[in-house]
Amino acid sequence: MVKLLLIGSSLAFFTLLSAGVLAAFFQGKVLVERRMTALRTGIDSVPADDEPVLEALEDETDKKGLTDRIVKPLWQKFGTWMSAAMSVQKAKVLEKKLADAGRPYHLTAVDFRLTQLLLAVSFFLFVSLVFLPLADEKKDIVMLSAAAALLGYAYPNYYLSAKKRQRIQALQKMMPDFFDMVNVSIEAGMGLDMALSKVAKRMEGPLSDEFLRALEDMKLGNSRKEAFSALRNRVPLEHFQSVMSAIIQADQLGIGMAKVIRAQTHRIREHRRQAAKEQAMKAPVKMMIPMVLFMFPTLFIVLLGPVIVRLVSNWL
Repeated sequence: MVKLLLIGSSLAFFTLLSAGVLAAFFQGKVLVERRMTALRTGIDSVPADDEPVLEALEDETDKKGLTDRIVKPLWQKFGTWMSAAMSVQKAKVLEKKLADAGRPYHLTAVDFRLTQLLLAVSFFLFVSLVFLPLADEKKDIVMLSAAAALLGYAYPNYYLSAKKRQRIQALQKMMPDFFDMVNVSIEAGMGLDMALSKVAKRMEGPLSDEFLRALEDMKLGNSRKEAFSALRNRVPLEHFQSVMSAIIQADQLGIGMAKVIRAQTHRIREHRRQAAKEQAMKAPVKMMIPMVLFMFPTLFIVLLGPVIVRLVSNWL
């Protein structure tokens, strides 16, 4: 423990010493850079006699510049290295997983891989620094740290899988009501695009977000078929993909959209009903595991315990 404190204090001392030396040598350049930043952000528009306002704006610029000058350049450098190290096929597979999960935190494939490495290194260092000074067997702690690093590396993949399952469940739950509202809007005289836009803006959820994105693609020049085909490929739900295929085909053939959507909504509700029955039939099988592990042993102890005690007492 004393060694770790000594190493940490030495690193802090040399870091502060290096920062002081760099500040002394590059103070002029830093002042020029601050002045250029002030000119770019319009700080010069502040009157010269208004020093408190100028100082507050400079302090705000300095606070923003710390992350921009240190964290973001380092992340971009590591991202460049990671993008060069990743193959194109792996990047596409990872991008598909992120898209299926709803792209949490707006992560790209490179950002996700960097997050995995950062968590692995952090878990390894944390376990090593906490348990290594207290352990007699260093090899066991190294193995434990390696296991923690593997856990940190694998957790983001589990998180993506969980987010994908949640998104699919939300889509399945939202689909019947969403298409019912679209059908009612079309029967009231709206066009398909207007009905989708109106319903998507009123109902919050992943399905609304995907349809709003498809409508934005159409505003940018894509045809309805192209936008709906891209939407069908983005959503990892087989039943939704069949519904979108039917809508695309009806739009191409000129079939009444209200009739098609009504039929598809009926199919969606029937599918959900069958899925609920399937889950209900699986429930007794799933209940056997906790019953065997927790209920039956207690029941055997209550029923057979007195008999065993009496037999042991008579035998002794």
